Amino acid sequence: MASLLNGVAAVLEIILQTLMVLIFASILISWVGADPHNQIVSMVRALTEPIYRPLRKLTRNLPGPLDWAPMILILIIVFLMRGVLPLLRLEAAGGGPVF
Repeated sequence: MASLLNGVAAVLEIILQTLMVLIFASILISWVGADPHNQIVSMVRALTEPIYRPLRKLTRNLPGPLDWAPMILILIIVFLMRGVLPLLRLEAAGGGPVF
């Protein structure tokens, strides 16, 4: 069971890190006004927009011109990487639940 939890934690960490890179790429793309017909730009938008959409529904009434979805998603990812992943690894090491 320990190796399974370590494997799940490792895969989850890779997915979260990749998602973080995609979020920063989408932020950079929006700042520089990159060509929307570029294949890389299209790929980044195709991967991030479905994740942003539910968050944008929640944040559409917030004041200001900022798009809060990427920032909220970064906070969620940081919470998962610093809160949930260590708990998975602790459980895999036989430390038991911390609660």
